[in-house]
Amino acid sequence: MLNHRVVEVFAYQETLLMMAVFGIAILAMIWVGFRRWLQYKEKMGRLIAEQTAERAAQYGARMERVEAHLKTIEQIVTDGGVQTITQVDVPAADSIVGGEVRPNP
Repeated sequence: MLNHRVVEVFAYQETLLMMAVFGIAILAMIWVGFRRWLQYKEKMGRLIAEQTAERAAQYGARMERVEAHLKTIEQIVTDGGVQTITQVDVPAADSIVGGEVRPNP
């Protein structure tokens, strides 16, 4: 009977050891998966930040152009003179008028 109890104790200890080994292996796999997920999230955050900065720069440049044109239009309206109309920023490219391509004056 004593011999039987010793075997039960060893079997119980062996079972506990196996459960601990499998538990540690599972925790290691979860840790590796979490690290990969965290690296992915950090990479996506950097990409989104870069895109946001690029869009903000484009928006800023566009706003500067709009403000410059608005300032010119305000001068035309407040001066009421025809001379100011010639100061309006005209694109350097040729303009299309009535289907014909004409160079800017």
